[in-house]
Amino acid sequence: MRLALSLLLLVVSCSKPTGETEPRAPDERCASGVAPLPGRIQRGISVAHSYQHAGTKGYGTETSAATLRELRELGVEWISLTPFGFMRSLAEPKVHSIGAYRAGETDDRMHREIRKAKALGLKVMLKPHIWVVRGLWRGEIELPDDEAWRQWFASYERWILHYADMAETEGADMLVVGVELRSTERRQERRWRQLVSEVRRRFHGEITYSANWDDAAALPWWDAVDYIGVQFYPPLATGEKASSTVIRAEVTARLDSIGAISRQHEKPVLLTEVGYRAAPNALIHPHEWPERTAKPRFDPRAQAMGYQMLLEAVRHRPWVKGLYWWKWFTDPDTTEEGPAGFSPRGKLAEAILRSAYGGNCAASSVR
Repeated sequence: MRLALSLLLLVVSCSKPTGETEPRAPDERCASGVAPLPGRIQRGISVAHSYQHAGTKGYGTETSAATLRELRELGVEWISLTPFGFMRSLAEPKVHSIGAYRAGETDDRMHREIRKAKALGLKVMLKPHIWVVRGLWRGEIELPDDEAWRQWFASYERWILHYADMAETEGADMLVVGVELRSTERRQERRWRQLVSEVRRRFHGEITYSANWDDAAALPWWDAVDYIGVQFYPPLATGEKASSTVIRAEVTARLDSIGAISRQHEKPVLLTEVGYRAAPNALIHPHEWPERTAKPRFDPRAQAMGYQMLLEAVRHRPWVKGLYWWKWFTDPDTTEEGPAGFSPRGKLAEAILRSAYGGNCAASSVR
């Protein structure tokens, strides 16, 4: 089914002026003319721990439980939870646990969040991330020699096995064994295979690895995991006024390149992370952090267009088995990213997502 016309009308006719404040409440309307995705697709979203208020509205809290119920009404069936470890530099041969950091994703909070999600009938992907101090990208970790890499992998294995044990104990459905670790993916194949093998001894759910969208083709050990995981943030436009025709063509080309990887390895694909900010340049620089954008302008139309085009495309590609939108905060009142951030809550994109995920709709619909 071609959804572009009806969705484009939605975006054009219902857009709010750039600069308007983000709504505080979810938009419980659906987008007119948007059919639910095929049942084969995992309807996922990344639930982000809120650090504000010392984490008291983050994972494992009643605030988060209310958010999970809200997501279930949206039609979400899977959630991705992201505990963090950290490194002090790109050259440090050690991954540190967040431990008992008061505002962070502590073990107690993680256990409670998984239990609350499972009690609501949601499936859980546990997706540990590494945070490098000063916001440096984990894909550029660079160590001086093989001994340093041995130390790093020993430390990383202890860290990831901790979450494998947590996932097994709490009945999580999937574990991501790594995220965007570009510098290790080819050079450390043997160590990755050993790590995945050890994870499988501890955790009996499904396993994937999340490669950056432009690294997935080169990863040589997809056979070791159950899904090809892709962090899907390719640019879809070169200017803020790109037409829907141009954006659709870019989405098609980017997805088809991932499809070739799926066919090569005979593995289904999960878009383990995909998202667009509510900002005019969201489709030009999808990966750009709101915190690093000077006074970002609020524009829900670009975000809605990204949601529109991707959801239209994945329904026609049977090798796509799931997508996880970045992101929806545990605390609906958080100001951590501001109105122009990634969350679709209360914006045009939410109505599109609610329809595509088959969520419960208010009596009226967005046309």
